[in-house]
Amino acid sequence: MTSYEIDAARPQLFFFTELAPGASLLEILQSPGALEALSACGAGVALALTDLDAERVAVARLLTDWGIPLVAWLCLPVEEGFALNLANYPHAAARYYTMRAWIREHDLHFNAIGLAIEPPSEEADWSTWRAVRDFARGLWLARDNALYPAARAAYYDLMTTMHHDGYEVHTYQLPFVADDRRAGATLMQRALDILDLPADVDVLLCSSEVPIDWLNHDLGGALVASYGPVADAIGIGAVDLSEPTEQALPWPALRRDLLLAAQHTDTIYVASLEYCVRNRLLGQIASLHWGTPASARPERRLMVGLARGLLLILLLAGRYGRGIIAWMGWVLALVLWVRGRRRR
Repeated sequence: MTSYEIDAARPQLFFFTELAPGASLLEILQSPGALEALSACGAGVALALTDLDAERVAVARLLTDWGIPLVAWLCLPVEEGFALNLANYPHAAARYYTMRAWIREHDLHFNAIGLAIEPPSEEADWSTWRAVRDFARGLWLARDNALYPAARAAYYDLMTTMHHDGYEVHTYQLPFVADDRRAGATLMQRALDILDLPADVDVLLCSSEVPIDWLNHDLGGALVASYGPVADAIGIGAVDLSEPTEQALPWPALRRDLLLAAQHTDTIYVASLEYCVRNRLLGQIASLHWGTPASARPERRLMVGLARGLLLILLLAGRYGRGIIAWMGWVLALVLWVRGRRRR
């Protein structure tokens, strides 16, 4: 068994796991040193419950036997959207009750429920101009999104049930919700068909992996550095979990993001467990010295800062625009009235 020098300043780590069809999580966990490394760094696992099958029962029991905290990641069937959003909220409660019955039937122990809040899949692909056009249209029509009030009420009720059942609730959200909060608006949520839920642990997903060639697929830690000061918890790592063997985010970049995130929060989610095991990164994470200095690339942090500034202006305009136009109308009327009086 490998011995690790554990840093007392380490944050609480959780590893996402979302396996592609046909893969075996049991085989991954039984890789040499995997469970030892997880236990050594006190990490937890967010287990995607896409299927309520015998393998996941065995995985949950194995991790519990090792004293590894478990989060039940609530996932819908793919045909219902997988992640949660405004469009599929009627299915979320039904899925939770089914999952709760399965947990009780097999006497499993989970510390929390994880809720991934993402736009519908047809809106999530930003590689085409059509998606950008649809987002702009959604932004223009955001005030008239009739799904938002009903979905928000339904998810609030569901979270109340989860708390009553004794679970913490962890949400995994796009970082843009922090910009909505800063502007005191819901425009981004309504435009993207997502919503900001008041969870016990609110995880902003700030991965540096981006599908942009001229950035070399790496934002350089800019999202972590920009959103870190307002984050309850931060999610980092490889975005495409369906290809866990690819070095989508190599160790130097992952290490940088881990150290950057630890400067702002004591809870970090890492994507993904299978990616880290297959690329032999768990041992390096377990031995990490968390006080090591790290910084984001300045030019990419400036790029993210400018983008957030423009977004803030847009959100404020969306929130106050109609009021400003109305007041400008009254001011213009007053100016015209004063000019008319002077002429007379």
